[in-house]
Amino acid sequence: MSKQTAASEFVVDVRALVKHPGAHRHVTLDGTLPGLATPVARVADDAPIHVDAEVESVVEGLLVSGEVTTRVTLQCARCLGEFERDLRVRVRELFALHPGDAEEEGYALLPDDRLPMDTMIRDAVVLAFPSAPLHSPDCAGLCPVCGADRNVIDCGHQTEAGDPRWAALAGLDARLAGDGLVPPAGDGLVPPAGDGLVPPAGDGLVPPTGSTLHTEEEDDARP
Repeated sequence: MSKQTAASEFVVDVRALVKHPGAHRHVTLDGTLPGLATPVARVADDAPIHVDAEVESVVEGLLVSGEVTTRVTLQCARCLGEFERDLRVRVRELFALHPGDAEEEGYALLPDDRLPMDTMIRDAVVLAFPSAPLHSPDCAGLCPVCGADRNVIDCGHQTEAGDPRWAALAGLDARLAGDGLVPPAGDGLVPPAGDGLVPPAGDGLVPPTGSTLHTEEEDDARP
């Protein structure tokens, strides 16, 4: 929720619509809004923002439906390089006639029946920012060894593909064996096949191949 003061470029006079359900007005607005940014995406403070919307008077207040467009600068999640994309966001918000009736701050009329759209624009644009943008689906990213951008140069370092979450367990078997915690096969702790600990088939414990096992319930059900 934004608490910014309404930007004059995005304030609309709606006196002709208030308390006239069914009345509507088409508006187009252009301006700038500072502070539209996340760690990986931002709209420049001087970047133009365009709003094309329909304002309709309803019983609950004023319904704004339309589209917000601007230019956004993104940082690739793999190579950390910056790139630009056009951003187009659909909006549909209800504005209360009185601040006390609004569910969120910034979504109510200002004095003299003026409709502020800056909070709606801020919320819509920032929520539309991607959390992990990629400049290309096949971005090669940065080399984990030297940090070189693999999209630009071939540093020559070879890395094995694997889940980084298991990296701490790499070489664990070798370390445990070296500490004597993992006994090698044939040391008396791991029985070899045929030592008598695993009964052969046909001794009554392990049914021979092709035999059929029956449960007590099946035996009781037999005539």
